[in-house]
Amino acid sequence: MPTRAQWSELKKSVNGHLVRPKLPWGPNAKPAVFRKLKNPFWNEENPGAYMSTGYFKAWTAVASPYAVAATSAKEVATAVDFARKHDVRIAVKGTGHDYLGRNLAPDSLLIWTHNMRKIEVLDNFVPVGAPAGTSGTEAMAVEAGTRWLEAYEAATAAGRYVQGGGCTTVGACGGFTFGNGFGSFSKKFGTGSAGVLEIEMVTADGRIRTVNKYQDPELFWAMKGGGGGTFGVATKVTLLTHPIPSTMGLLTGSIKANSDMAYRELIEAFLKFYPNALNNPQWGESVAFNARNELGLRFTFLDLPLAQAQALWATFFEPLAARPADYEVSPEWAFLAFENLWNSAYWESTKPGFVTIDPRKDRPDNQFWWTGNQGELSVYWSSYQSRWIPLELVQNSTSDLAHAMYKASRKMDYIFQINKGLSGLDPAAVEREADTALHPGAYTAAALLIAGSSQQYKYPDTPSRKPNMAIAQEESDLIYQGMSYILPLTPGAGTYLNETDYFLENWQEEQWGSKYPRLLAAKKRYDPKNIFRVHHGVGSELPSSSRT
Repeated sequence: MPTRAQWSELKKSVNGHLVRPKLPWGPNAKPAVFRKLKNPFWNEENPGAYMSTGYFKAWTAVASPYAVAATSAKEVATAVDFARKHDVRIAVKGTGHDYLGRNLAPDSLLIWTHNMRKIEVLDNFVPVGAPAGTSGTEAMAVEAGTRWLEAYEAATAAGRYVQGGGCTTVGACGGFTFGNGFGSFSKKFGTGSAGVLEIEMVTADGRIRTVNKYQDPELFWAMKGGGGGTFGVATKVTLLTHPIPSTMGLLTGSIKANSDMAYRELIEAFLKFYPNALNNPQWGESVAFNARNELGLRFTFLDLPLAQAQALWATFFEPLAARPADYEVSPEWAFLAFENLWNSAYWESTKPGFVTIDPRKDRPDNQFWWTGNQGELSVYWSSYQSRWIPLELVQNSTSDLAHAMYKASRKMDYIFQINKGLSGLDPAAVEREADTALHPGAYTAAALLIAGSSQQYKYPDTPSRKPNMAIAQEESDLIYQGMSYILPLTPGAGTYLNETDYFLENWQEEQWGSKYPRLLAAKKRYDPKNIFRVHHGVGSELPSSSRT
């Protein structure tokens, strides 16, 4: 590691923005700290805090000894130069959302981008280097620390929509966007990567580059789905914006089957209903399956009259409701002007408890998170796996898939997330999507099947709050058993790199398919010494000149 004098020199070079992160938990942490850790915004304001605390037999959250709390691309470049010169591992953190521990590393220099939060709405954006006469595009530029909530608020105020993630605290210029990134409306607008128009970034040589389809086009392509923290540090991204939708609806609730046989029939009935009813740009989100024989509903719909949505689902609900001995059908509907989607006051008045507002009085009034996302905060992961489910499998082998999904539900809870499969994608988004590094299996997928298990508010370094390793082992075993029913039906289908198994075998093929060789070529060109490395990231199998 560098000497104290060298760290002091770095501090001067970054305008004093060198800090010493600490994990907020630990054996001496006070009860008040653990209360604060239940607030995702508080976590993001602390360079040593992370949304996940570890992963069974994989990684444990650790604070870097030093962090550059960057406020500009120049400070990021200075940090990269320092790390390269002194052979120090680099870690990059914006908001701390990562299941695989890719935004932390022991003995690393952390580049912490939280303070870079500027947003600019652009009426006529033309990429740098574009030929004369190139038409402008409505867009939005966000700096590296921007959260999706802030981006959505700015877009809504301008009468626009920007395609991002559902979680309000996820970063808009980080692993989500550069790792494809799916949101509730991805069947309409595509992935986060597909909306990228230009990136300001610092590469391994310390250069601040502006990359787009005219400048460094291969690096630009690689950044659109090659994963965060792999090709450099993004300091600003310019994103395509769209006309704001008019309305949005929610279907929640559940269907309870009163026997195993009825549940097996229910799964098959849903799979038959799905292709013609929901596999289109208007529908998003998911349905959940579990060993309690429940089908949990959590769907969104865009610019579709409520009566029409209800009539569509009536064809599914009514035959089930006519069998009260077998099924308990309990749908709940909400319908709103789209402009209210990110308005916490609206939700507080119409659906109390649906959102949680940041309780701190000195924070913005509209700073909130979906209460349903609370379960993802401060968790120690036992296992996490995902698999794209081909639409063809749903259509042509419904009984086989239904049987596999039923058997899987005996072992694990999982969701069938339709907005994370791009079959049914709006034709207007197809060309944008094809020009990304997304696994080809996603384009023909009906949904992404996701299974994860965790222990919440558990901290490995805190004696009274340690995760139970016996439980972690049991939960991990059950997920592997459950996925063993799904995998044989989906050869080559692939997995979503931001939500996948830490121990994934053949990870290059599973995460990027046929696109991996092109990604690796870009990696070798722009980071020849492999100083940017994350777990199962492009090029992570190659030697590195920096510390491991």
